Amino acid sequence: MNVAAEPLSRKKIGAFAYELRRMMKFENTPFFPIVHFIEWVLANPESGMDFEIVPEDEMSDTYGTTNTGKNKMIIREDVYNRAVQGNPRDRFTLCHELGHYLLHQPENISYARGDIPAFRNPEWQANTFAAELMAPGYLIQNMSVSEIVEKCGVSRQAAEIQKKSYTK
Repeated sequence: MNVAAEPLSRKKIGAFAYELRRMMKFENTPFFPIVHFIEWVLANPESGMDFEIVPEDEMSDTYGTTNTGKNKMIIREDVYNRAVQGNPRDRFTLCHELGHYLLHQPENISYARGDIPAFRNPEWQANTFAAELMAPGYLIQNMSVSEIVEKCGVSRQAAEIQKKSYTK
């Protein structure tokens, strides 16, 4: 059995990420402060979300996980510490888990037999959300890959993928 999410295109996910940036007044700022967002907005007791940082040995090869049914995000301690230091890959992990939290509430998830298309795959959706939040197309269109890396705080690989997605 595969897990399938409600269908979402890159355009819809990008619009959702833009709306989040707009609400936080970061729509024109290339670097999205994901650590600040999680600590001060999402993990605020009033939000209803529980956020936990756990030791590396408790999570083994898993960097982070989100249980939307319980409104809980768990991040491995070393990943979180590197994200705080600005490590692009670990910042991406936090954005990815945020994507799961925002996009994949239980009512939007179902089980499916056989292969599911990318636009219904929760992992593809969370990766796309992370990329759109960190390096949105409308901000990077006129940037080089190196500028995207520097200004948006993403890895070179993520910058190249995002740039390619918006180059026709």
